[in-house]
Amino acid sequence: MMQKMNKYLMLFCFYILANYSYGQIVKINPTDATGDDELTITFDASEGTAGLVGAGSVYMHSGVVTIPDGADWEYVVGNWGLDDGLGKMSKVDGETDLWEITLTPRDYYSVPEGTNIFRLSMVFRSADGSSEGKGTPGDFDGGSVGSNGDIYINLAVDAYVNITSPAQDEVYLTANSPLTISAEASAEVSSMEMAIDGSTVTSVNSGSTISFDYIPSTTGSISISVKATIAGTSVESSKEVYVSVRPNTIEEPLPAGIKKGINYSDDQTKVTLALEAPNKEFVYVVGDFTNWETQDQYLMKQTPEGDMFWLEINNLTPKQDYVFQYWVEGTTRIGDPYADQVADPWNDSYISNEVFPNLPAYDKTEYEIATVFKTGQTAFEWAATEDTWSPPLKDDLVIYELLVRDFVGSHSFQDVIDSLSYLKRLGVNAIELMPVMEFEGNSSWGYNVSYFFAPDKYYGTKNDFKEFVQAAHEQGFAVIMDMVLNHAFGQNALVKMYWDENAGTVSAESPWFNQVATHPFNVGFDFNHESEYTKAFVDSVNTYWLQEYHIDGYRFDLSKGFTQVNTGDDVGAWGQYDASRIAILERMANVIWQNDQDAYVILEHFGETQEEDELASSGMLLWRNLNHAYATALDGEGGNLSGGQNRKRVTYMESHDEERLAFVMGSEGISSGNYNIADQDVYLERAKMAAAFNLLQSGPKMIWQFGELGYDIPINQNGRTGEKPLVWGSGSLAYYDDELRQYVYDAYAAILDLRNQYPEVIRAGSYTSSLSETVKSLSITHPTLDIYIVGNFGVDEVTTSITLPETGDWFDYFSGEQTDFSVASFDFDLAPGEFHIFTSERVSEGFENVVEIYQNPVTVDPPVFTANTEITITFDATKASNAGTGGLVGASKVYLHAGVVMDDPSSTTLTNVVGTLTDDGLGQMTQVDGQSNKWEITLTPRDYFGLADGDDAFRLGMYFRDADNTNQAKGFRGRDVYVDILQEGNIVSVEPTEFSVDDEVTITFNAALGSRGLVDAAKVYMHSGVVTSDIETPTGDDWSNIVGNWATDDGVGEMTKVSGTDLWQITLTPRSYYSLSGSDAYWLTMVFRDASGASKGTGPASDFDGGFIASNGDIFVQIPLRPSTVLEAPVMDEVLLYPNPSQGLIQIKGVKENQLIRVYDQSGKEVIKKYTDVSGQLDCSNLPNGLYLLRIEGQQVMTKKLIINK
Repeated sequence: MMQKMNKYLMLFCFYILANYSYGQIVKINPTDATGDDELTITFDASEGTAGLVGAGSVYMHSGVVTIPDGADWEYVVGNWGLDDGLGKMSKVDGETDLWEITLTPRDYYSVPEGTNIFRLSMVFRSADGSSEGKGTPGDFDGGSVGSNGDIYINLAVDAYVNITSPAQDEVYLTANSPLTISAEASAEVSSMEMAIDGSTVTSVNSGSTISFDYIPSTTGSISISVKATIAGTSVESSKEVYVSVRPNTIEEPLPAGIKKGINYSDDQTKVTLALEAPNKEFVYVVGDFTNWETQDQYLMKQTPEGDMFWLEINNLTPKQDYVFQYWVEGTTRIGDPYADQVADPWNDSYISNEVFPNLPAYDKTEYEIATVFKTGQTAFEWAATEDTWSPPLKDDLVIYELLVRDFVGSHSFQDVIDSLSYLKRLGVNAIELMPVMEFEGNSSWGYNVSYFFAPDKYYGTKNDFKEFVQAAHEQGFAVIMDMVLNHAFGQNALVKMYWDENAGTVSAESPWFNQVATHPFNVGFDFNHESEYTKAFVDSVNTYWLQEYHIDGYRFDLSKGFTQVNTGDDVGAWGQYDASRIAILERMANVIWQNDQDAYVILEHFGETQEEDELASSGMLLWRNLNHAYATALDGEGGNLSGGQNRKRVTYMESHDEERLAFVMGSEGISSGNYNIADQDVYLERAKMAAAFNLLQSGPKMIWQFGELGYDIPINQNGRTGEKPLVWGSGSLAYYDDELRQYVYDAYAAILDLRNQYPEVIRAGSYTSSLSETVKSLSITHPTLDIYIVGNFGVDEVTTSITLPETGDWFDYFSGEQTDFSVASFDFDLAPGEFHIFTSERVSEGFENVVEIYQNPVTVDPPVFTANTEITITFDATKASNAGTGGLVGASKVYLHAGVVMDDPSSTTLTNVVGTLTDDGLGQMTQVDGQSNKWEITLTPRDYFGLADGDDAFRLGMYFRDADNTNQAKGFRGRDVYVDILQEGNIVSVEPTEFSVDDEVTITFNAALGSRGLVDAAKVYMHSGVVTSDIETPTGDDWSNIVGNWATDDGVGEMTKVSGTDLWQITLTPRSYYSLSGSDAYWLTMVFRDASGASKGTGPASDFDGGFIASNGDIFVQIPLRPSTVLEAPVMDEVLLYPNPSQGLIQIKGVKENQLIRVYDQSGKEVIKKYTDVSGQLDCSNLPNGLYLLRIEGQQVMTKKLIINK
């Protein structure tokens, strides 16, 4: 009985802790403060999004809400991104993540007397604005969090009167039209009167409302005040309203030749503006030429059918920038959707004059984005070479995908022009630019497009872009634009023009957009591609860049989203054959080809095979992603490289969206003996082998920028879309000056030169391949030339059987060696990572040093050792480089000349060197029995190199010599050989050492051991999970219940430094930390990283007390004890979720009590976390409409899609 009670007590306590252990993100003191009281706001950075956990300083960006239960911010205080003290908070004494600020709302926000303050609105940010703290949507004690994470704190307001109409501060009326002014009191009044500009216009002596129809005679501001007496208490509310009395809109046809947007003529003193705005009543043109005020003469005319508004503006100064907007129905302020220059009041000031000279001044953040026109512009003069330019055939394309921001430090088109020679030498023939249309902000991948006809100013002027296109053509490059027409973002004029504030999205009346996206992968606002308005817009965009900028085609982002078949959140259904989507894309492509019959139309589609084949048969190309296949092959774990030989698919190993293969090899590569894929020397050689197999197959190919240099920075460093380190220039990674990386570049260039010399062979050759095994081969036969490629993607030496297309002389493309093969089929030895390109005719004299077979002449037994371990070093002279001498093959004596690295694990500086370069016996090795070219020596590093107790040595460094030092031998590419020394101690320890998933443990990571990659790190994160299966030796595939967001400084998994040491700790209880609920776990799994994810802390494959380090660096710690009680988990295939779609209240059938439920929004943010109760109900009523993922965690983990549609 007692055991049963203990079980239920444990369950109850677990439930209580799970549901009530979380604090409140914001509190005020006193809790009943009014807008006129001094109060203290306390922010808990560990709550909500936790984006400011551990922040050095915190700012409150805030305002007030002046209507009951409202959400509109007013009287905002704070300058986002500026460390100017405005809104700066103080850390609460003794607390890590609690911050406070004391203020009196009316004074702090400068709210006029007579204006009610019902709520404070706020978000929190770091000093530079790069990190923010927001809330999780829902109510909390004394406030609430909106769907966008904005936090609202309620203030005490007893008796009040509130002006309810007009709701806006700006109203537009035609002459003699009334303005209804209304107010409402919080309770029955004994008197209430309304005054306009100090004169009473109406009053009542009972009830709670008052109203008056006011007819203004002129344009201007009016002051409205309402005074009331409620239960003897006098209250007042006042409001300033700008009333514009406008003339009636003139109806007049659009003049001949006038198009949507900005129209120039030979008369440089005038411009004609035309805006498409169906179902809108009136539009003003407002700008610096109207002093940013509405003026009757700038009220646009409307065409008889009502869709178009237009206006001719005269008396302009030629060649002067004019910043302007359309004020649609007075209050919707947008730029011209067709403008070729945007004025951004937030971001333009950060664009240097060198990149974009003489940007017009525009700082009106209250009006948001505007656009620019300028008459009398000098037309760009295209060179005569444009008339004869002919782009490469689709089959022959080798595309270089490029993000201007991360390609050159200046992020300017002009500097990309200066880099074209680099790409020319590489041998690509097309450049695909990630989006360069105006996007939100400055630093971006560009898929958050706002203005579709304007080159983004962060990259330069429109003429800079034209010069780039022209220069590219002159050097033989086609220019392909990454075109985003699945969606637009919130600053886009077409989005804003039909915005539904209540719905938080575009209105149902939008001519261009779906109110709810038709597919589950949408971002931004989803274009309705069956709308005639959208079709016309899409055609205008595509035609414009072809004609105005001479670009050669498009890669269409997320083309599978161009559908009106609504599949909701069903990813599988979205990917099925869709004839209507084919029709949409074919219609669009045909319009493109009417303008340019040679234009490339490339789709990022990833659709069903039949659909892709039909699109390809109409002349379009489609992306084919082989990143995973090549990653698996290159990191030594198999990989089937089939699928790269297709003339209708753009095949690639990397793209902007995929992990960099060099990083995969460096972080996940396996090893065998002394061949370790994670070694840079090794993976840079393997990168060349991958390029040979990918680039020498038929069909168009694509290279992601700097893949040709072995770029090994992870995609998630500094956030997935964040800026990445440059490879050249000051402060860069200096890849361009790195000999080994230049060899990768040279290998790519040589491979592409072969492709480019013999395009007919690649295009029309007969292919035979074996691409699914460890040893892969590719044979191409053609009357002009036969090519045979073979490569060992494994980690061990193999003997393989190869079959050449014919006997006779064959030529090794990289070495230049000629071999007469008398038989076509024979056995061939391949070292790990070794590959060859053989040709039936001599097409090169070889490329000295570009490709070398990686061989390490040194093995150490045991391979993992400390300075106190006795080791045997074996040297194989046949695998060593000769270091410019005669080498040591056949030597009668061999000496080890060696020292230790003591300053840094990555250093090559040797100290305590043993060896005199004479025949004195010091370092002399012994010949291995029966092996004339193998030599060994046995030593203990601490003794041999004279290391004092307490001295740390990180590496052995060595080379080999003969007795008189005439001849030497070194490692790969003639360099000294270095071998890591394992530091004494455990890289990870857990206290207590005996624990179960229900015990609190402290995990300690020693950054000074292993790779030492996190020594001196400002922050250390543990990225971790568990293994829920009872297996003896888990691998990376066994991780589950992962906690941590790689490369994100969000506090999840952040460790605490032990002062004065290199130790970092985190305390947790595995069951709750990993959301195990009813499951048990047998291993903790972990890696350690810095805040950016760029540096890791791990060690060599080895065992330690209580765990081991795998060959890929994953750390596993065994959980030795089983829990005394395991909670019962649901049977997942019996779980039902209904109703779905739901208005908020969800019933979950088949789930037991205390089952962990997590709900995530489309950005991946957790918005609900709770444990189920006996009812099985989940209240999601506080969530806004949209698609969510609901995750049920137990012995199995189940994810279901959830739609909220109120």
